[in-house]
Amino acid sequence: MARRTLAGTASVAGTGLHTGAKTTVHLGPAASGSGIRFQRTDLPGTPFVAARVAQVEATERRTGLADGNAAVQTVEHLLAALFSQQIDDALITIDGPEPPILDGSFQPWLEAIDTAGIREQDGDPVVIRVTGPFTVEEGDARYVVAPASGFQVTGTIEWDHPVIGRQSLSVTVTPESFRRDIAPARTFGFVHEVAALQARGLLQGATPDVAVVLSESGIATGALRWPDEFV
Repeated sequence: MARRTLAGTASVAGTGLHTGAKTTVHLGPAASGSGIRFQRTDLPGTPFVAARVAQVEATERRTGLADGNAAVQTVEHLLAALFSQQIDDALITIDGPEPPILDGSFQPWLEAIDTAGIREQDGDPVVIRVTGPFTVEEGDARYVVAPASGFQVTGTIEWDHPVIGRQSLSVTVTPESFRRDIAPARTFGFVHEVAALQARGLLQGATPDVAVVLSESGIATGALRWPDEFV
């Protein structure tokens, strides 16, 4: 197996969901073994922040990465798209604190990767192998991880809401299945949560066209892309 990086470059611009910052992101190739890194071009010294678990500094309604005074918020949609296409090395330059939320799905990032293209380069990809089952629990969430020959995700969610209820989905994640079954799915939230989250400094860039927004009794914005888009 060879490592994979981007063949060229692509740019995406828009507004960050939580910070409300208007930013432009450039996706581009990187040297073998460098991994996926963000570079804050708006900060003195244009510092780097590696996309590594050790750099995670925020998990409330987003995944934020930080290295010293440099931070990048809400990276999960972009990183999921890169992972789905098996990208090992990439340089992501950004001129602000948060990538744009776009339409709230993974799809625009996948389209940017398609624009840049993918090429193989020397080196072996890092493969994490689970050797035994384990469970992680936090609040009402429970995750069970077990060995498998590929990457399979089975998710079940349950909300006391007439549009969501209980939903389950199982997907063996490949570049093709992610593109077909996952990428268009958008993030979602509830009208009654907005004020409290904004008071904590989150959702500063939220508008009705960047997520599926739910009222107490139904959908407050637009239509679902699938009946089980939530899961």
